[in-house]
Amino acid sequence: RINRELRNCAALNHANIVPIYGYTHGFGLFPAIVTPWAKNGNLFNYLEREGAALTLVRRFQLANIIAGLQYLHANCVIHGNLSGPNVLVRDDGTACIADFGLSLMYSKVISVTEASWTSTLKGNVRWMGPELLLEKEDGSPTRPSEQSDIYSVGGIMLLVLTNKILYHHIRHDYMVVPYVSRSERPSRTHYPELLEKYWPFIEQCWSTDPQDRPSTEEVNVMIRNEIDSLSRIN
Repeated sequence: RINRELRNCAALNHANIVPIYGYTHGFGLFPAIVTPWAKNGNLFNYLEREGAALTLVRRFQLANIIAGLQYLHANCVIHGNLSGPNVLVRDDGTACIADFGLSLMYSKVISVTEASWTSTLKGNVRWMGPELLLEKEDGSPTRPSEQSDIYSVGGIMLLVLTNKILYHHIRHDYMVVPYVSRSERPSRTHYPELLEKYWPFIEQCWSTDPQDRPSTEEVNVMIRNEIDSLSRIN
């Protein structure tokens, strides 16, 4: 089943997702994915190096990974673990989603207790929708969804527009958990460099009710409009 799902993922083709060349074995319990090398590294590292020199239009071009996410959702793929480190920047500067759907895909094959997306707390709690911290009545974890991916998109937008991650003022991930579980959003005061016009839209991505979050299409339209508007100004 895993091999079949990997072949399905390898068939996906979009400018804003990392292509899968194939898979191999011998690196652990699951098949290892073979993808192109991204010389610029992940989005977080790229912004650390280049952020000071980036224009606003360039930042929105990086946020255009939403087009890749829209493509994944249209093909019934939930990312489930979207974060700055899971976005790679190609040699030509295009931002691409990596690791898409693998955690959720594995969860369909192995038991819930072993599923890799249940271990998100180990590194990506800052990017998680609060609903993912809740258990169902049967004790199983809440599965990632299109709406939880959108919550993560809000964090991506915040990162590309400010060079700062969610709750950047809190050093340790485990200390972020209470904030996320209470649906306590990052405070606007911790991101003074962010233009006021963008904050409400980012907050909408973090809506406590997942159904109140924008769709990938709505986020895509917003980003494309900003790119077009800023390009005309420049």
